[in-house]
This record gives sequence, C-alpha cells and structure tokens, in this order.
Amino acid sequence: MHTRRFIFTGIILFSITMFSQAYDKKIKYVFGTFHTQNTTINGIALGAFPELGNKQRFVKTNGIRLEIPGLGFLAPIGNGSPISRVLIVNGKFNKKDYQFDEVINGINISTGTIGKISFNGVTLGTIAQFGILNNGIAIAGIWNAMDKSNGIQISGLLNETLYSNGVQVSIQNASLLMKGVQIGGTNYGKEIHGIQIGLINRSAKTKGIQIGLWNVNEKRKLPFFNWSF
Repeated sequence: MHTRRFIFTGIILFSITMFSQAYDKKIKYVFGTFHTQNTTINGIALGAFPELGNKQRFVKTNGIRLEIPGLGFLAPIGNGSPISRVLIVNGKFNKKDYQFDEVINGINISTGTIGKISFNGVTLGTIAQFGILNNGIAIAGIWNAMDKSNGIQISGLLNETLYSNGVQVSIQNASLLMKGVQIGGTNYGKEIHGIQIGLINRSAKTKGIQIGLWNVNEKRKLPFFNWSF
C-alpha cells in the first residue's frame, strides 16, 4: 500500500514539474526573439508581427520587448476591438480562464502590440494596442483595449476595458466594471465604483460621484454633479 502511494505521489510530482518547466524549455540572456516557443528571455526581446504565426507559443520577457512595427498600426482601419462586442461580465476577472502567448515583465515598445498578452510594467503603443492584462501603465497614441487593467490607461482617443482597477485618461473611456477614476471627454461605465470626471458621464450602475457638464446614472440625470450610493 505504501509503495503504491509512493509511486502515485512520484508520478504526480513529476507531472507537475514537467508542466511547470514546459514554459521554460529555453532560456536566453541579453538578446532573443519572441518568434519562438516555450522561451524565457532575460534582456531584450526583438521581433515583429508575432500574431501572424500559426503555432501556439509561450514567451516570457524579463526586460525590454521591442516590436517594430507591430500590428497596432492597422487598428484604426480594423473591425473594432476584441472586447467591443462584450456586453456583460460576471463576477471577477479570473486569470486562470486565460492562456497567454506572452508575459512581459518590464517595458514593451511598439506601434501597437496585439495578442494574448500580460503586460507587467509599462507598455507603449504609439498607435493602438490590445491585450488581456495590464498591471502597470498602458499608453497608446490612439487606442488602448485590455480585458483587465490594474493601474493606469492613457490614450489619445479611446480606452476600453472589461474590468478596470485604477485610472483611465482619454477623450473617451469605457469600462464594463470600473473601480477607480475615469477622466475624459466622455466616460461610460456599465458599473462604476468611484469617480467619473468629464464633459459627459454615463453609468448604468453607480457607487460614487460624477462631475461634468452632463451626468447620467441609474437614479437621475443632472448637470455639473451627480451621485449614487
């Protein structure tokens, strides 16, 4: 009986070890490309258009990731963001529900990175960028779209999230579940826990305040100042 338990435990531990190492089969230092599979790059990662590949991959960058030009430069002529057609979210964001192609710990620079990405640090997209998770600061010249943002989103035209904990600053801000502050020309939240500051503020469900020329929530429509608790 003890022998069987020992063998079974050994098999489980071996399987866990193999699974945990599957993402780190290759480790590169100083320079590497994110056009690869199961690789960790400690240093500078280089490449372009990784989304065009057919193979499933996992690349972790610890350092600086440079993607030139990046598919984000085509976003303004695309058919909407990956999250624009989502109308409702249930409960909390669960990271376990997602499989990432890349994890970036540090700084990401491109005309716009698009993909199943977890950004941890600072990501700079000169035009537009779409990712799954932002932990830090996401800046885009035109358009930022993230499933979940923990931190700050800044863009020239539009910020979008399904879930947001932090701050959104843009001409237009939209979040289905917002916990924090929206600052912009127009702000929208399906559910807002915090503050909206803008010319036009709209929220379907609110726990907080709205400051702007016109403010709409589930209880009332008012100029200058509105609230719901």
